[in-house]
Amino acid sequence: MSDNTSQVFPIVSDTACLLKWAWSTVFLSLGTTSSCHRCDHDQVPAGQFDTFHNTPRKLLSREIMRRGEWPQAGCQYCQQIESAGGMSDRQFQLVMHKQENRVPVELLSDPTANAVTPTVMEMYFTNTCNMACLYCGPHFSSLWQKENEKHGLFRQDGINLSPHNKHAGDYDQRLQEFWQWFEKNHLNIRFFHVLGGEPFYQDELIQLLDFFETHPNPQLQLVLVSNLKVGNKKFRSIIDRMMDLKQRGHLLRIQITGSLDCWGPQQEFVRWGLDLQEWTENFEYILSQDIIVNINGAISSLTVKTMPEYIEKINYWNQLKKDLGFTGPASYISYSFMTVTSPTNHMRPDIFGPGVFDEDFQKILAAMPTDTDKQRHDKEHMAGIARQIAAAPRNDQAITGLKTYLNEISRRRGTDWKPLFPWLDQL
Repeated sequence: MSDNTSQVFPIVSDTACLLKWAWSTVFLSLGTTSSCHRCDHDQVPAGQFDTFHNTPRKLLSREIMRRGEWPQAGCQYCQQIESAGGMSDRQFQLVMHKQENRVPVELLSDPTANAVTPTVMEMYFTNTCNMACLYCGPHFSSLWQKENEKHGLFRQDGINLSPHNKHAGDYDQRLQEFWQWFEKNHLNIRFFHVLGGEPFYQDELIQLLDFFETHPNPQLQLVLVSNLKVGNKKFRSIIDRMMDLKQRGHLLRIQITGSLDCWGPQQEFVRWGLDLQEWTENFEYILSQDIIVNINGAISSLTVKTMPEYIEKINYWNQLKKDLGFTGPASYISYSFMTVTSPTNHMRPDIFGPGVFDEDFQKILAAMPTDTDKQRHDKEHMAGIARQIAAAPRNDQAITGLKTYLNEISRRRGTDWKPLFPWLDQL
């Protein structure tokens, strides 16, 4: 392990992305990997887990970025944001890198290296989950999987809901290979993210905490991304165990990212299974701890209208956190967000044409604070998304698909989407 806290990202070009070198997302149950949540997945052959960060496509993409070109395969998302004059994920990560260095160890001695060891690992162990969010699917949610198996295949207007299970059948072998790789390389990892599914309902989270009991990494920040739909007693016991590891120097920091997109009954419809009261109780418990707290939101076709109230709630919680007197990163709530672009066009917020969300984004931007550099970058990022959405042409086919999708979801779940989204019903 090398101390790279004073290093800068040495790859300089108009398209160079820190994530392509430093970040690796692993979908263990699918047997795939990607450089970020925007990029296409690469298959990792069984028995070759140690190649997950240096697949042929990742190596080629790094070489293309060195030439100042866009490799595509998902990178066009940032290309489009930058072309519209907004701040892309790629640019935002380079800004954040100045605060949290994540240079792979190989680049410290050889800035021309393309085959490197990740410093940020984002792990999706299984799809075990107790929610079925509208922009998700069976690949990340066992509840979605059971629902599709119950109702069978649905195909209409570009909507495809399939009971087919895409999970790899050799999960136990892949899990064993991961633990073997992690034992050799864990000291090079600076950030380890656990997603799902829902981590608090996965045995692998407890196995990970057991690992850190015997394999301390005082340089590592453990990040859990959770829907916070967890019984309060169970939730507190796991949080308390992680805090104990931190206090004994086995981990550097703990970060909990609570997933939340908007507010009110619209949010409980979009994030099916969510109980906002339970979410708030668990969230305010982690606010009381020396924990880095983040809220991550998905900007979709159904969330923009109630985002202004949601931003106000974040501001309120941020003041609560500050009043507790913590210092450093644990003294405030960080807000992150992304635009939904998959699995199909119907959940994208840019399908309605100009004008539909203009007033909403004005309220959102007016509510976003600018007290820190991070907040100013967030607001600039949000403004870029607003410009991109406003500039996109109307997609009638996607709008029809969205309504078809919501009709089927309402039929399955015994709900009615129209009173919650009257503006959409009228389009």
